[in-house]
Parts: sequence; C-alpha cells; structure tokens
Amino acid sequence: MTKQEWLTQVKKDAPKLRSLIEQFHPATPDGPRKGIGPITAPGAESACKNVRTAIAEKEVNLPTPARRFDAALLAEDADEINSLLNSAWFGVPESTSCWQIDGFKEAVDLMDDPPED
Repeated sequence: MTKQEWLTQVKKDAPKLRSLIEQFHPATPDGPRKGIGPITAPGAESACKNVRTAIAEKEVNLPTPARRFDAALLAEDADEINSLLNSAWFGVPESTSCWQIDGFKEAVDLMDDPPED
C-alpha cells in the first residue's frame, strides 16, 4: 500500500485506532487495560510483558500515546502512527478475545501492509 493509501485508511479508522492506543499502549498513564478474556498463549504473554515494560520505560517522558497519535495523524506521520500501533499491539493481552477489541483488526491490517515510500 502506498503511504497515501495507508494514511487514508488510518484517517478512516482513526477513532477505532485511537481507542486501541488509549486502552492498550504500554505507555498509557494507567498501563494497558486488562481482562479481555482468558490468556490463550501464556508463553507469548510472558514475552510480551517484557516488551511492554521496555516500551513503557522508554516512553515515560513523552506525551501520552493518544496525544502522539493525534499529532501524528495531523502531521501525516506514518512512521509514528505505525510505531504507536505496533506498541499497542504488544499491549494487547495474548488472548483469542483480542479480535473483539475495537480497532484491533484495523490495526493488524495496517501493520500487515505497512506504508511504502
């Protein structure tokens, strides 16, 4: 997908993507939301916990992920948006229930087809 096509899709799905980032990005003020369903991949969940901690520590002094998403959307900064989506993906608990999260499918589709320059 071209960068412009990718950004068009992001803009179309912006409310859902922002919600996903607000709820599950590891650097959100309260940390990722819990309780979406049973963990169905405990090994992966354990590994993701380490990644979540690293993301949260790295981004502790940055504006909230939702504010960064808003700014990146306005600036059409595909790299920042893609980074935020990837971090939020790590924040989602390893559960088959993840597909029920508003914005998860849209984020996965965008991450599977990243913007080309």
